[in-house]
Amino acid sequence: MKNCIIFTTKHGSAAKAADLLKQKLNAETDIINLNDVKKIDITDYDTIVLGGSIYIGKIQKRMIKFIKKNLKQLLNKNITLYVMAGEKDNPEAVIQKVYLPELNDHAISKRYFGYEMILENMNALEKAVVKSLGVKESVSELNHEAIEDMAKTINDL
Repeated sequence: MKNCIIFTTKHGSAAKAADLLKQKLNAETDIINLNDVKKIDITDYDTIVLGGSIYIGKIQKRMIKFIKKNLKQLLNKNITLYVMAGEKDNPEAVIQKVYLPELNDHAISKRYFGYEMILENMNALEKAVVKSLGVKESVSELNHEAIEDMAKTINDL
């Protein structure tokens, strides 16, 4: 069995979550940041993990483009989905909203991996917006339990 974690990130939180997940997986696992590559061949992977950070209620465009381009092939794989978002109240709704319905229906696991607001990784405008919301220092609220749960689901395949 071979896994691939494919993600998008703006400030590195989704990458951190991908690394944490990889450490818990038993099978060979590759990690691909969609921001760093143009073309990906997913043919040799049994399980694909898709993840990303949410900004203004949406996952990054590169992820949506990748999913649309590869949807038919993705629907023939074991798929898991994760999001990084500050919306803690209803993360399931966020996942349903940002990923295509076909992918949501096909996914064997969907998890909210928490969020981070690392001020030193933000530009001046982002810092100003976050500070206006009352955030005075960097925050890391990774959901290690959800990462562990997804790893168990994948390892049990």
